[in-house]
Amino acid sequence: MYDILIEKIRYNYFILFFLSILIIVFSTLLSIKSGPYGGVLIIAISLVPFVQIYNKLIEKDEKISEKIKSKRNLFFRYKEYFIISFIIFFASIIGFYIGYLINYNLFYPQIQAIEDIRENVIALSYAHAIYTNSFFTYILYNNMTVLLLFFAFSIIFGAGSIYLLLWNASIIGVFLGLRASEYISNNIIYKFILIPTISLLEILPHGILEFLGYFLAALAGNILSIAFIKKLDRKTLEIILSDSLALFVLAILFIFIAALIEAYII
Repeated sequence: MYDILIEKIRYNYFILFFLSILIIVFSTLLSIKSGPYGGVLIIAISLVPFVQIYNKLIEKDEKISEKIKSKRNLFFRYKEYFIISFIIFFASIIGFYIGYLINYNLFYPQIQAIEDIRENVIALSYAHAIYTNSFFTYILYNNMTVLLLFFAFSIIFGAGSIYLLLWNASIIGVFLGLRASEYISNNIIYKFILIPTISLLEILPHGILEFLGYFLAALAGNILSIAFIKKLDRKTLEIILSDSLALFVLAILFIFIAALIEAYII
């Protein structure tokens, strides 16, 4: 039954998308009475099935050696892992948003993290630094720290970057929930669908580049961990090392551009 589900996910990403949402929502229901730190418990519960799914998909990729040696471009060779991370991330945002609507009292850590970000931005604004290099440095430093964590977790724990992915998804999901709850309207569709959608679109100009940077860093670490999972020949291992370095450099580039956009354009 489990193997059948994994095979279906491999050939139908819509199943993975809706399954990811259900995992977060179900984890929220299991944590409904866990108190203000339930948001951390939700991530911990969700982590188990997500890591299993991710690892199983890698284990069942019997043609991975052929893909790595293929002459096609870098992204094509690893597109499946990239797509899986992308789907889990955005589905989890929706899942955490629904979870916040179910019981907002569970997400104190996420709300506190959002408040900390707001306070730092306001502090820089009061210091007249929001349009200077100080704000750019602050953003770049924070995002580079997250990127390095994604890379390290992926190497050490294989699919360990899923934890960071879920944490960042929970921050955005709770942020959308806060925006919806702050808006006073009797129009349910406008309040709970349109406002969160607009809020998500507002962060996409720089956010999408940050997400890409994190995904590429995680992918760079993941393909290194694949070398330990699979028994690959020396030529394949050399290609993996080269690909990992290229992906990591691209990840840094995306993070740098995202910081420029957030600091000087938005």
